Amino acid sequence: MKYLIMCKSLTNAERAALLLERRGFSASVVKAPQSLRENGCGYALSLYRRLGEAVRLLQNNRLLTGKIYRRGEDGSYEEADARDLS
Repeated sequence: MKYLIMCKSLTNAERAALLLERRGFSASVVKAPQSLRENGCGYALSLYRRLGEAVRLLQNNRLLTGKIYRRGEDGSYEEADARDLS
C-alpha cells in the first residue's frame, strides 16, 4: 500500500527522506496531488511499508509536520488511521 506523508516545505521533505533512507527505509520526495495540498506546500514523502516505524522516527526527530494519507485501490487518498501505524 502506498502512503504519503505531507510536509510543510520541500526542505522538510528532503530532510525527512534523508533520515529515513539512512535508517533503511525506501522513501522518496514527490509532488503531492493537488487535492491534498491544504497549506500550499505541494511536497510529500512516499513510502510503501513500515509506516508506523517511519512515523515514530520522524516524530522523534521533529520532522513529522503534516497529515498522513493512504492510497486506495481506486487511486484516491484518505487520511491514515491507527491501524496503518501498527
